[in-house]
Amino acid sequence: MASERAAALADEFAAANDAAIALAESCSDSQWRTVVPGEEWTVGVVLHHVAEGHAQGARWLRSMVAGEGVADTGDDIDRHNVTHAEQWSDVSAADTVALLRDNGQRTEALLRELTDEELDRTAPFGPAGGRLFPVAQLAAVASGHPWGHLAHAKEALDASGRMNAQNA
Repeated sequence: MASERAAALADEFAAANDAAIALAESCSDSQWRTVVPGEEWTVGVVLHHVAEGHAQGARWLRSMVAGEGVADTGDDIDRHNVTHAEQWSDVSAADTVALLRDNGQRTEALLRELTDEELDRTAPFGPAGGRLFPVAQLAAVASGHPWGHLAHAKEALDASGRMNAQNA
């Protein structure tokens, strides 16, 4: 039986994904191409990364719940992120919104199905140096990941807007 903890994690994830969709749908073409300092990706690539991250996070959650753990390392993730940014540099907002919706619905459903017993499990987690990592902590990252990237993207857009207003 799904837990109240799982429902709260799913609700927080849904709020983060809804915010990502809202940002993607609100961007003009020039905003979509704004580079996000610190990430060095455009807003569009950042939001597409969030959408792909939903699917990756769901795969990791399923592996952790099964006790298999996650073999990917931090270096593996960094390499994947570089490749992703190159491959998706021209991604459209519409394609990104569709991926956010699809992967978001799947991840939210997975989170809602977790039981307290599953949330309390631990398994080796490569990005944490292979140490045992709680499923509940990884489940919380499902919303933390998009919220962090959204904050950076919004800061970049706010700064860009101030710069554009000063140059007008």
